[in-house]
Amino acid sequence: MPSEPTTPSRVDRAPPVRPSRDTAVPADEAPAATCPYCDCPFRSEHARDLHVGERHDPTPAERERYEAALETERDDLWLFHAKAVVALGVTYAATVILYMVVLGSFF
Repeated sequence: MPSEPTTPSRVDRAPPVRPSRDTAVPADEAPAATCPYCDCPFRSEHARDLHVGERHDPTPAERERYEAALETERDDLWLFHAKAVVALGVTYAATVILYMVVLGSFF
C-alpha cells in the first residue's frame, strides 16, 4: 500500500529567500564586522547591524543601530527609485523628440 504524501512541517521547510547583505567576504579580505551572536562575517558594519536586528534578539543599543541602518537602507532605496523615474522620463522624452524629428524630415 503506498504511503500518503506528507507535507513538511513549518520547521522542516526552508526559510524564504532573502537577498544576501554582503556576507561573502573574499579570502584575501578581513571582515569589517562579525555578528556577536553567530560569528557570521560581514563586509560592512551596516550589513552586520541589519543582520543582528533581523535574525537575533538585539540589545537596546543594537536595536538602535539596526533602526539607523534600516533608515539608511530606505533612503538609498528611495534615491534609487528617484533615479529610475528620472531615467525613464529622459528616455521617454528623447524617444518622443527623436520620433518628432524623424517624422518632420518626411514632410
